[in-house]
Amino acid sequence: MLILFGSQVLKKLRYVALSLLLLIGVGACVALIMLRGSLPVFDGTGEIVGLSGAVTVTSDEYGIPTIVAASRLDALRALGYVTARDRFFQMDVLRRKTAGTLAEVIGAAGLESDIEQRRIGLSQAANAILRHLPEEQRSALQAYAEGANSYLQQADSLPFEFRLLRYRPSPWTMKDSILVVLSMFQTLSWSEEEERMRTVMASTLPPEVFTFLIPRADRYTRALLNEEASGDPSVPIPVDALAALRKPTDVKQAQHAGLLRFTETSVGSNGWAVGGSKTADGRAILANDMHLDVTVPNIWYRAQWRYEDVEMTGLALPGVPLLITGTNGAVAWGITNMEGDFLDLVRLDLNPTNADEYRTPEGWRRFETRTELIKVRGEDDVPLTVKSTIWGPLAGRLLLGQPVAIHWTALDPTAVSVGLIDMDRPRTLEGALDVMNRARTPGSSVILADTRGRVGWTYAGNIPV
Repeated sequence: MLILFGSQVLKKLRYVALSLLLLIGVGACVALIMLRGSLPVFDGTGEIVGLSGAVTVTSDEYGIPTIVAASRLDALRALGYVTARDRFFQMDVLRRKTAGTLAEVIGAAGLESDIEQRRIGLSQAANAILRHLPEEQRSALQAYAEGANSYLQQADSLPFEFRLLRYRPSPWTMKDSILVVLSMFQTLSWSEEEERMRTVMASTLPPEVFTFLIPRADRYTRALLNEEASGDPSVPIPVDALAALRKPTDVKQAQHAGLLRFTETSVGSNGWAVGGSKTADGRAILANDMHLDVTVPNIWYRAQWRYEDVEMTGLALPGVPLLITGTNGAVAWGITNMEGDFLDLVRLDLNPTNADEYRTPEGWRRFETRTELIKVRGEDDVPLTVKSTIWGPLAGRLLLGQPVAIHWTALDPTAVSVGLIDMDRPRTLEGALDVMNRARTPGSSVILADTRGRVGWTYAGNIPV
């Protein structure tokens, strides 16, 4: 049994709704009543499949839940329930975007995205990852899904977005949680356009210019490697070569000389820690700021859950039963993206006598093919033939006139997991570092602090050779 205790949130929303009813017409009142029906329920009791004992959930004035349970799995069941209550449309969009099933509910506007996602094959990758997960992680995913689905079965009215789009979501599965994890891999380490840019630059620019514009490492990395760490670049400026490139050879080139076009803005996260030797009372201070695109709702879900002697507090990712950043009461951790190289484009040589074959170190080999059927709301289904290689899926576009395969860490079933669930166990800095080093997350820079005032830094995630 799940017991939900009330908060001030619902009361405030009721006052707002009543005030609006006095100010607007009947038609709008009906719409407001429909919207109000989809508001989260903070009072009462509910049933969750698989619970081994009673669980209580209280919410503060901001709607942030605190879960008290007897075991980890019961806490995760309750987390799945309250996250679905507050964010299920967001969870559904995350799994659909990653798997390539947006067009099924929003029509042709989602088709281009679906085609790209089906080519990458993240749905197939999620299946393979699930097969490689240890049983403990699978149990955590199953418990979370049981909680989310218990909410779906009991909710009188689902979030209003489902009503606007006129569809009912399918039950949550363990695979869906992996799809959400892969969506974060894609957000943080997908770099196909950057790889294409580097390839074109290497093929068209003088070598000394390319080396200057694309340095091997930044000044901070060089400092860590005990190399030159001054503000001056380690590669001399190729003045003559750059000057030659600036000389236009025709009128059209002259019109574009000196112009640069940026298609996206770089973002960056930050985190820092101060050890107890530098604070007044000997405690450590840790701060972490994860800069991702601004969305409504926010990508993070703030929550707290307690069981046994564990108290987990921090930010979760809707759809996944773990804390991305937070504390277990003994150790705190913060995660930001690692700027690593996790994706390569492999140039393919096609067999001149058979375009269905490509060259491998062992000789010619046929492409693996599968047919995807993309459902498009209001229109006919769109068939898509997807080709794959030993390195990964065939990209949808040529690169310098040649086909390329996508070789990406996220498509390796041994490089993805939900190992961060084990951050409830370490009570020391060393134990937390060990969990982070084994957690197969997107490449991440991790800072940590423990209750003894010690701080640490490490990397998490598999780094390709």
